[in-house]
Amino acid sequence: MNHDTLLVIFVGLTGVALVVEAIVIVAAFFFARKTVKKLHADVDELRAKAIPLLSKSHDLMEKVSPRIDSISRDMADLSRRAREQGEGFSATANDILGRVNRQTSRVDSMFTSVFDSIEHAGNVVADSVSKPVRRANGAIAAIKAFLNVMASGGPASEEDRHERVARVSTDQDMFV
Repeated sequence: MNHDTLLVIFVGLTGVALVVEAIVIVAAFFFARKTVKKLHADVDELRAKAIPLLSKSHDLMEKVSPRIDSISRDMADLSRRAREQGEGFSATANDILGRVNRQTSRVDSMFTSVFDSIEHAGNVVADSVSKPVRRANGAIAAIKAFLNVMASGGPASEEDRHERVARVSTDQDMFV
């Protein structure tokens, strides 16, 4: 084949390739145009639905925003006051507990002093009463023994003496 024929074949193939390429590009253009139209329609539909929603949301935020600010300020003020009152209550409770502890300590010492005095007075009374009673019991026991000796006519036997001592001890134990 000669050189001119080959050149015509290559030019023909290149022409066919360019026509196929042009067809593919035109098909891609129509496909892209169709897709863009569809996307444009979807965006318009979304915009139609979203814009009123966004507008209402914006209006709502404009109306609610001052109220939210007011509520948050009120809550901050309320929590600050509650904290201050809590601290005041805590200080008052601590003061009251301190006073109660001091008073209970004072009352305890007063009762302890009174009970110690009563115990001391009881011991003094018991000693002042029991000493003369013991002396009187001793004197009575001596008189009894003397009378027994005189009535029996002589000194008592050792057994009688132990029995009398046991009775005298028993009599002394019965004194309250």
